[in-house]
Amino acid sequence: MTIHTYTDLPLVDRAAFELACARHGFAPIHFDVTGEPDPNDPEHGEFLIVRRGQWAQAYRIDPRGQWLRQFEVDLNGKFFRQAPSV
Repeated sequence: MTIHTYTDLPLVDRAAFELACARHGFAPIHFDVTGEPDPNDPEHGEFLIVRRGQWAQAYRIDPRGQWLRQFEVDLNGKFFRQAPSV
């Protein structure tokens, strides 16, 4: 599966992503979401890169949706809210 934007996510993941964003005062449009093959295992692994401004985080895509829990942990920790350093 090739992911170019969050709308390319599976329906369940897309809905969970939208809910996580809303719970933390964001909209999905605030993030750039792209998929990247795992450089160590391109045939079997893929990372989801979530960017907001200069901040980016990579999550391994798995069938259990673990990346969504990790994304929400980052939102709880205000990872994507940090002001850019000058």
